[in-house]
Amino acid sequence: MKLFIGLALCALTSAAPSPIDIVPDRVARRAVCTPASGAGSGDDSPAITSAFASCGNGGTIVIPEGVTYYLKNSVNFTGCANCDFQIEGTLKANGDTNIWNGKRAFLQVSKITGIKIRSLTGKGTIDGNGQNSYDRFATDKNFSRPNMMEITNSKNVEVYGFWYKNPPSVFNSVKDTTNINFHNLKLSAVSKSTNLPKNTDGFAVVRTSYTVVKDVQVTNTDDCVVPKGGVEYFHAENVVCNGSHGLSIGSLGKSSLEEVKHVLFKNCTMIGSTKAAGIKTYPGGYGSSAVTNVTWDGITVTGCEYGFQVQSCYNEDATYCASNPGIVTLSQIKVKNFTGKTNGKYVPIANINCSPAGTCDIQIVNWGVTTPSGANTVYCANTPSTLGVTCTTGASG
Repeated sequence: MKLFIGLALCALTSAAPSPIDIVPDRVARRAVCTPASGAGSGDDSPAITSAFASCGNGGTIVIPEGVTYYLKNSVNFTGCANCDFQIEGTLKANGDTNIWNGKRAFLQVSKITGIKIRSLTGKGTIDGNGQNSYDRFATDKNFSRPNMMEITNSKNVEVYGFWYKNPPSVFNSVKDTTNINFHNLKLSAVSKSTNLPKNTDGFAVVRTSYTVVKDVQVTNTDDCVVPKGGVEYFHAENVVCNGSHGLSIGSLGKSSLEEVKHVLFKNCTMIGSTKAAGIKTYPGGYGSSAVTNVTWDGITVTGCEYGFQVQSCYNEDATYCASNPGIVTLSQIKVKNFTGKTNGKYVPIANINCSPAGTCDIQIVNWGVTTPSGANTVYCANTPSTLGVTCTTGASG
């Protein structure tokens, strides 16, 4: 898979996202298990976990079309080695928040080498049934919500072809993994009440190498695609984000040196985001941050608050940051071919607040974002003279 992802990092396309454009499987003669559904306990997760033990070594586990499997416990993928988990029906989490309080994820993929999690028909659904979680978390911040899928200490992972729906927290949490490919997916977190889905990052990736996120659609109220500390060789392309916090790097530097390097965001559309793209780092008194060779290229901005934002005072106020500037190294940062309009909430279309105690090697090329009225003010602080746009003082954040 490393060869595949390496090629994907070099060969870029501009095809529109197509969540059900599925590549046929070419692997034949696998052992096939279809877990029993409709358990009297209302919990089908033990049957699915058992199927991995029976068929996981090179085999296929199928959730058949038209069948709903109900979950009261996490599904453990132990036993999978080069296995194929086909979700053609529905996995639906129980809505009782007490059941899930403190559990890490509905689907736990840990220490697995070689797995496909996919829908060949494009009809598969993972339903996090998150409304009760949204409502409870609004008043109970101690409620520890599960992620939808957690992938840790694994390699050669491919996820595609289905719909993630209403997770209590993060859609995809990836840590300490190598060679992972997400593509042709639809993610949506939508509340039916005034309590918004919180912390519903689409793809939150930590300490991971060779990641692809391509041809996906995300509707949420947190980061859409977010490489965090320890990520390198990350490629996101043809991503459509609705209502998110954008294509973000970080936050970084909360407690130690955190680095992100070799990242490309290509041909993405940002709709109603707080920012279309940006970098978030903590100030001094925490840790330190380094961001190297990161490019956003071909980003369409539709009704976002900012087109681009650099925050060097993340999670603190201006008084604190003036006395404790962040130790932040930004190098080879390129912001290219942005077009569209902000929503006019703020005067500036970009807010670039680099740390006075760091370096700010940012280059902006072919910047075409304006407010609805056509203004193109960019607020800057501690930016280079070669930035590429005309700066106005006043950057913050």
